[in-house]
Amino acid sequence: MLSAFDPFHTESAMKQLAPIALAMMFALPVAAVHAQETEHSKAGVAAAGHWLALADASKAAETWSSAGAVFRAAVTAEQWSGMLAAARAPLGELASRTLANARHTRTLPGAPEADYVVIQYGAVYANRPGVTETVVTTREADGWKVITYLIQ
Repeated sequence: MLSAFDPFHTESAMKQLAPIALAMMFALPVAAVHAQETEHSKAGVAAAGHWLALADASKAAETWSSAGAVFRAAVTAEQWSGMLAAARAPLGELASRTLANARHTRTLPGAPEADYVVIQYGAVYANRPGVTETVVTTREADGWKVITYLIQ
């Protein structure tokens, strides 16, 4: 026999709880997706930070070897070393770098569907304040890797 104090077994209580139950059914998957995107973004930003530290230390060979497969297939280590030096030398020493935004996406123009994080930093260099650095990372079998680096 049902107790008079059991609100879950009355018709009016069920009608009142139905909208809440529906909202929860839709909110939980959205929260789970958001949490996964946040974890991807954090991992991508961490990989980019490590990679940028190597670039800041003029360790071009290490940036190349730690970059993603797409990056390494597009340019040789020697070519990359020259490109990085040519791009960074006129800027002077890095004074500061601040994360501006990081966005997880499954698609990029001209790229296969995968997990990517597009990251933008505001940077100040000795000879050029107001630089935007864009780094794109992707998840590979052995972790998150940089596949794009742009200085604007």
